[in-house]
Amino acid sequence: MTIVSKGLIVGGGIAGLSSAIALQQAGVQCDVAEIGDLRPVGAGIGLAGRAPDALDELGVYDQVVATGQLGLGRPVMYDAAGGVLSAAPPPDDIPGAREPIGGYRPALAEILVKRATELGARVETGMSIESIVDTADATVVTMTDGEVRSYDFVIGADGINSRTRSLAFPDAPEVRYAGQMSIRWVFPSDPVDGEGWYISGEMGRMAFYHQPYPNAMYCPMVLNLPRTKMSQQEAYEFVKRFLDTYTAPAIVELRKHLTPESELIVRPFDWMLMGKPWHRGRTLLIGDAAHATTAHMGMGGGMALEDGVVLAQCVTTAASLEEAYETFFDRRFERVKTVVETSVTLSEREQQNLPPGPENGRLMGRAMGVLAQPY
Repeated sequence: MTIVSKGLIVGGGIAGLSSAIALQQAGVQCDVAEIGDLRPVGAGIGLAGRAPDALDELGVYDQVVATGQLGLGRPVMYDAAGGVLSAAPPPDDIPGAREPIGGYRPALAEILVKRATELGARVETGMSIESIVDTADATVVTMTDGEVRSYDFVIGADGINSRTRSLAFPDAPEVRYAGQMSIRWVFPSDPVDGEGWYISGEMGRMAFYHQPYPNAMYCPMVLNLPRTKMSQQEAYEFVKRFLDTYTAPAIVELRKHLTPESELIVRPFDWMLMGKPWHRGRTLLIGDAAHATTAHMGMGGGMALEDGVVLAQCVTTAASLEEAYETFFDRRFERVKTVVETSVTLSEREQQNLPPGPENGRLMGRAMGVLAQPY
């Protein structure tokens, strides 16, 4: 028997939905309030380390594999002309761990929503919270539509700009800009020969690889730019200029697909890391609300999945909610701290135009050694 019976999860992203699934599996009724529409942008996602194990515990590993591809590998590093800078060794297998998956983020979201609702979670869109007030034996929450509800606990899984964090932790550390912008480009296409990472020097770097589902090329770009907003037209013009700096045959081929109507997703690389505590009263922060990272390790989604599974384990084994939250922090902090700090360091090295040599390998190797351990 768990210490709680009903809770509110604010945020319907990976952390929120994985928490809902894991808690529902443990017999805890969950409402999920998502301010958006649960349809994330159409970009890729890599799930490595122990994240595939979390998918398995959530009961969705095989479904995610069916919409993605097994194995991520380590990309070869090229220069702008297509010359090899370094050939990375194959990834080390993690004993006992499920095989990594490369997938399509909207497909993952659809699978998680379906699993959560099948287990009995109530998922609401266009909804968030206005206030949180703890009483002696419950948390009273006012929703954005004015409805007042009572729960045993509240989980803030509402991302880097968390409304829950601003309400429960007005003294939380500020979100910081890492100094780079991300532009992700997705377009329908069969595979293009020569996929991998290309280094372009001072402007940044890009990668491209094929996604079997939905048969598209995914091209993430990391650019050394001031934090800025771009219209779709401005993004198109910038990417066109950026691609023109490459002479590698594969990039020349990719350029043929770029049009003013191309899907270009522009985001800043913001990050933040909460120290102890992650909870105040009956409210707990997880996922990007507590530990947002840049994408340099590709582990943000994996940490969110792990958060959900570990939270349910803590809730089902603790003697009190306070104990569950304390144990959750103790189990999660060093893992997510490793991801955030390593990712930010790799970003800084790129902005200094340092070569992607042994030092980057050492940083990644040390971090992946931590993440190879069971969560």
